[in-house]
Amino acid sequence: MQDARDAEDNRLLETGEIDLLLAGWLETIRGRCIARMRGPVGEDVAQAVCERLWRELKAGRHRDGRLPFRVIVHSVIGWVCNGWNEPGWYESEFLEPDRAAPDESDEVVIDVTLEQFVATLPPGDGEVAALLYLEGLEPAEIAERLGKKPNALYQAISRNRARLREWLEE
Repeated sequence: MQDARDAEDNRLLETGEIDLLLAGWLETIRGRCIARMRGPVGEDVAQAVCERLWRELKAGRHRDGRLPFRVIVHSVIGWVCNGWNEPGWYESEFLEPDRAAPDESDEVVIDVTLEQFVATLPPGDGEVAALLYLEGLEPAEIAERLGKKPNALYQAISRNRARLREWLEE
């Protein structure tokens, strides 16, 4: 069954039918998010998962076929669910669950704001933040590129999130 699903997912990726691909995974995403979050907030988390997957696929990530798309879906569900409970994570202007879809000018403002934020960071943390926020790389990709251990990378990401919250409040 997984082989047939993987083949269909690959076909949809190759033809650029991202909306159909995500539609096929919507119930799985919703079900896992609601179960993990134990309540209605799971709907908001599922929306955040779908938005992240859509953005990454539109940017051309995950089309190399190294991993089956199902692995990527379940990984993103885990990351978003784990990050959702971090204080202030979903309150950030970048990840508001009820926010309407941004237009292109919003994306430019966000990019400029993130670039200004990254410029305030010490060199090591700034490099991690630039790869995470500006280039949209996954933590595993950043760790590999920078030659960092995952634990050190996650500590840098956590520090950067706390700094970003403080910076946005100012």
